[in-house]
Amino acid sequence: MRSFVKYIGVVDRANNVHGLKFGPGVNVVTGRSSTGKSALIEIVDFCFGSSDFTIPDGIITQSAKTYFVVLGIQDIFLVLARRDKETTAFLKVESEEEVLSDIQSFKEEYFEDHYFSPLAHFKKQLGGYFGLNISDVDENLTEREYRGKKKTPPSIRSFTSFMLQHQNLVANKHAIFYRFDEKEKREQAIDHFKIFAGFADQQYFLKAQEMADLKQTQRGLEQQIPRAAVLRDKAKASLQEAVVRFRSASGKDLKLGDMNDVVIKPKPALDYLAALPLSIDDTSDQHLQVRNQLEKERAAMVAQLRKDQLKLSSAESSMRYALNYSEDVEATLFPDHAGIAESKCPFCNVAHGDIKDDANRLSQAIEWLNGELSKSSYILTTFEAETAELTKVVRKQAGEVDEVSRKIAEIDAQIDNLANHKSLYEIALKEKVRIEAILESLLEKSDAELEKQLTEIKVKISEIASYLKRTYDVEKKLKDAEGRIKEIMHEIANRFEFERTYRPISLNFSLETFDLWHEAKAKKVFLRSMGSGANWLYCHVTLFLALHRYFCEIGESCLIPSILFLDQPSQVYFPSVLDTGKKFLPKELAEKAGESHAKTVDEDIVAVANLYSQLVAFCKETKEQTGIEPQIIVTDHADHLQIEGNCTFEELVGGRRWRGEAEGFINTEIAPPPEEFPLLL
Repeated sequence: MRSFVKYIGVVDRANNVHGLKFGPGVNVVTGRSSTGKSALIEIVDFCFGSSDFTIPDGIITQSAKTYFVVLGIQDIFLVLARRDKETTAFLKVESEEEVLSDIQSFKEEYFEDHYFSPLAHFKKQLGGYFGLNISDVDENLTEREYRGKKKTPPSIRSFTSFMLQHQNLVANKHAIFYRFDEKEKREQAIDHFKIFAGFADQQYFLKAQEMADLKQTQRGLEQQIPRAAVLRDKAKASLQEAVVRFRSASGKDLKLGDMNDVVIKPKPALDYLAALPLSIDDTSDQHLQVRNQLEKERAAMVAQLRKDQLKLSSAESSMRYALNYSEDVEATLFPDHAGIAESKCPFCNVAHGDIKDDANRLSQAIEWLNGELSKSSYILTTFEAETAELTKVVRKQAGEVDEVSRKIAEIDAQIDNLANHKSLYEIALKEKVRIEAILESLLEKSDAELEKQLTEIKVKISEIASYLKRTYDVEKKLKDAEGRIKEIMHEIANRFEFERTYRPISLNFSLETFDLWHEAKAKKVFLRSMGSGANWLYCHVTLFLALHRYFCEIGESCLIPSILFLDQPSQVYFPSVLDTGKKFLPKELAEKAGESHAKTVDEDIVAVANLYSQLVAFCKETKEQTGIEPQIIVTDHADHLQIEGNCTFEELVGGRRWRGEAEGFINTEIAPPPEEFPLLL
């Protein structure tokens, strides 16, 4: 998103305003150590809603009452402010040119209390100005139920991971992004990237939820339809039994038709039964016919059961024999070869070949015997498989015999009921009611209805999937974005002074994991393995420049501000903690660091100057290509560099140089003495 920081400032306890003005493009703040350069990035982070107060303790925290940032977004300006130890934040839209033209307009009376709100509300309100109006980012409501809470919606706090490169991060080999040391924040930033890049909005997530619900219903139906078929088969068997018992009791046959059709379409059979008057043939011998038929079936089943039981017994006996044989073979030592010795006559010393022939035949016999013995394990396995299969068959047949015996017992029970003064009418009526109940259970949800519902759901899923692909196609956009970022990194990285080992540099970045690596001969060399602070610095800078170029390319649909802070990037060449002089003297800093070789120092100066040259070129090229000029704010101690192009280093600094005794972010000439105020602990 087109945006830039206009002011970073503080109001001290005497109502003096201290701060700096910035604009689009490269802005450099340079100066000696302990002048407040690194505090700038912390003030921006604090005013962007950080719950942690990380501004370095010193003259700034001792003097400041209010910290503020003026931020330009599109055609408006937002004034953000925080006060130490308070859990509220200030947000005001400012349009008055007179106010915006002078940082001294932002004295304490400007920050009226009614513009302060609780931090959570402030972050939500600020996010609204960037287009963060998504409150539900779950794509599957069932997963939410298991999780017990909603996913955290995107927040402006995630923006800072793409904007801020702190002093301890800009050349870090273990970490690339700010706030990624916390697993949850890392996962949120990665997951929300598609939102920040404008690939997904609230409608996308609502449609994704709807499709996830439909897919869950689809799975349920796909599981229900086979179960319905099993239940239908069971109902068919129960129905056939009930019809037989009805015929046995009433002496008449129910003409329901083909049972396969009846269980699929039970309604006609139910209508037939409802209209059928119940009549009894008292002299019928149907119960005897039914019982005799069942007896015949049971006799045949028992005969087959006996045969299979004999087979099983034989197989078990063979398996025991094979097992004993195998154990005996394992315990017996057998020859593996026959030794051959030449036989000679003791008188004439003539050799005889008969023994060799016998020995050869013996060797062949040994090989045959060992081969046969080796088959014992296979024979045992075969018997085991056969025994297991026969056991299943016998159990199944025994169950079928028991089932027929149960049916015979039910027929006999009808006769017993007659002896107990129950009429044939009552017995037949009971069976008719049972038949109707079975048919009614099949009416609840037929296969045809389930199939129809499944088809309708599949159509809806297809429509939503088509809509999501046509309207969003998030996966393709992420893949394309990853490819484009790689192209930009390749373009930028080869302008930096990477070590010879990593030339030509081939950096890759994954939007799925946010990992960065150098591809060398089909091998991934991750940042932590690349060695030297300069390589780490250039990897960080290359990636973030590539990201911001891409953000500018996708234009106003990108929600992330086109702002990048780099804190102390030259520290990998000249340790900033040693820079306490009134001038930036790289050779003296090198000597303090134990690196006094003139050629090395000169090369380091050239490398640092090239870094700034490339930052300037990046902003210029990005504006020419996209129409948006990103803002890069660099706080550093490097100074008076000779950079390429029409722009001078002095123009980048723009008066933001702190080298004098009283110079720094807090102007000590106007700030009240620290001792007048209690220290902020």
